[in-house]
Amino acid sequence: MSAKRVIGIDFGTSNSVVRVKRYGEDGGPVGDRLFVSNVLFDGNDSVPTLVQIPEDVQITPELELQEEDCEFGRAAAEEQPGMKTWRDFKTDLESKDPETRMRARWLTRRFLEYIYRQYQAQAIHLGEGTDEELVYVSYPAKYSDENRQFMIGAAKDAGFSNVRGITEPEAAVKAFLVQGETELREKGLLCTDRAVYLLFLDMGAGTTDLAVCKYENGSAQIIATWPDERTDIYFGGKDIDQVLSGYVEAYLRSNSQVVPAGFIEHFGEKYIDSVKAWKEVTVSRTLKRKKSVPYFTAVKNPYPNLPDFSPAIDREEFEKTCGEYLRSFPELVNGCLAHTKKADPDFPGQEGIDLVLLTGGHSQWYFIPEILTGKNQAYGSVTLPKIQADPDRVRLSGKPQEMVAVGMAYDLLNQNVTGIAQEDNLPERVEAVKAPVPACDLPEKILTREEVKRQFTGKKDIIVPEGYTKIAKDAFSEVLLRELFSKTAWKIENVQLPEGLRQIEESSFLGCFKLKSINLPDGLMKIGGSAFRFCESLKSIVIPGSVKVIPGLAFQGCSALETVILKDGVEKIWYQSFHKCTSLTSVVIPGSVKFVNEAAFKHCPKLKLVVIEDGVQNIHPSAFDRGSMMTICCRSGSYAEQYAREYGIGIRLLADVQLHNRIK
Repeated sequence: MSAKRVIGIDFGTSNSVVRVKRYGEDGGPVGDRLFVSNVLFDGNDSVPTLVQIPEDVQITPELELQEEDCEFGRAAAEEQPGMKTWRDFKTDLESKDPETRMRARWLTRRFLEYIYRQYQAQAIHLGEGTDEELVYVSYPAKYSDENRQFMIGAAKDAGFSNVRGITEPEAAVKAFLVQGETELREKGLLCTDRAVYLLFLDMGAGTTDLAVCKYENGSAQIIATWPDERTDIYFGGKDIDQVLSGYVEAYLRSNSQVVPAGFIEHFGEKYIDSVKAWKEVTVSRTLKRKKSVPYFTAVKNPYPNLPDFSPAIDREEFEKTCGEYLRSFPELVNGCLAHTKKADPDFPGQEGIDLVLLTGGHSQWYFIPEILTGKNQAYGSVTLPKIQADPDRVRLSGKPQEMVAVGMAYDLLNQNVTGIAQEDNLPERVEAVKAPVPACDLPEKILTREEVKRQFTGKKDIIVPEGYTKIAKDAFSEVLLRELFSKTAWKIENVQLPEGLRQIEESSFLGCFKLKSINLPDGLMKIGGSAFRFCESLKSIVIPGSVKVIPGLAFQGCSALETVILKDGVEKIWYQSFHKCTSLTSVVIPGSVKFVNEAAFKHCPKLKLVVIEDGVQNIHPSAFDRGSMMTICCRSGSYAEQYAREYGIGIRLLADVQLHNRIK
């Protein structure tokens, strides 16, 4: 019996997520029971569901485009001349218009092919070549059987094998119970002496999907999912994006004496991503604190004379603007409960719901728990007596955007959640592992700043133990360490990271001024933005090829850094990655690098030698200072030679020798 690798693909309206978990030959999970691996996209653990193609291309079922003619994810979010970005095509799969539905299927297939290429590029780090792969792809509960089978087939055509489909609420229920069962039992919210009924809401950008589960004897049975394909209610996050976009556009038109007509024209199409970010970062959080939102930053910046919103967006204004939208939420919940009663006459109805579990990026709005607990009945009432008596029975997932993909990856864990997964030519569902549930979970594999404080207070030389897979955001950050460690914050000089480390999150070592050395192990897949910013004593760094993207500001201001070696496999060096590394003398850029971005090595006055191997094809004109001291070492006839000549940079041409050996 070979080891199994379960891959969960959450193909989302706004963002998509892929998670992977391995199970050994004995059927048990490899390593930490709860740990899942991430498939990364440009160094990030999620990817915008966007496809960009030439704007003069008409999509037909037979259309074939080369990979280089398309952009996906974050690259597709950038406006490019002659290109058109397609978004929200997941919801178009249910369109009644045949042409819209055909176009959505074509875009979905291309995007799943992109996901498969990213997975394949990282597969070596996700298990062994002999692993048996089991792939899940999710879809909304309201998808028709035709579209469910389409999603399974599209994932298979993209390159995945052993593909199965599962509704998003079923997958998210699995993740929620595997991760939270122990806590819910300890709080008395999950009982073992009787059946407990759970109402689950997966609130995504395109749809809100509901499920009612019966939890009994350590397992959960999904009684019903909602809405069905005949229900014309989506209640997705993108609907609020459109409402807010219209609100801003109407305000701009009322101030046309300040804002040019060209800026207002097609505002909703051009600025929808900015509106979405504004909603998530500012509007949602500010209204949750019962404060007012004064203005839309993306408008205010180019037009500083534009007055602030009047009236400002507060809860009253927001609810008035989105009133029709909010009324559909109680209707959706009540429809789910009525449908469940028909599906299972033993279901006690509204009075029987013991817990409400929320996940999905759209679940964090302030009005969701208010409506569910009866505090806000202005837009319709939901009667859940146990929930209204104890609002703590509304539980929000800690990482709502990834619960669906994680739940699919947990398929073989012993937390038994039965549902209606659809399969692609597979005779039966893989049995859940029957090992007993452990009394407690294994230790967390993320090194948090609390763990840093506990383990390393006052130490100069730090060895991170084996088993950790991620360094959390701000874990060693000097600003935080000064708060945590007081006078000991300045002592960290050398850090040894374990071989199994896969991610270093943003600002992890920000401002560690005395850090002299740190190893980045082979297999590391992500370095977050500003991760080593202002590490002013760091002298050299070798970045393994498993790290595909060097993010913006990653090593900015590392004033003692003298040598940078990027191993083959690194693909992108982003904005100001090594900006103001004033001691930097040499850099090796392997042929795998596709792009060196603006100011990546700007203000590095001592940079004398840049080795650029064959294959590098795109360097921003301002990537380097064009000082007389700098020399580009490359082969004759290469792109690097052309770049150096065009921008007046010194050249050292080499023939048949390894370029990276030229750094002395």
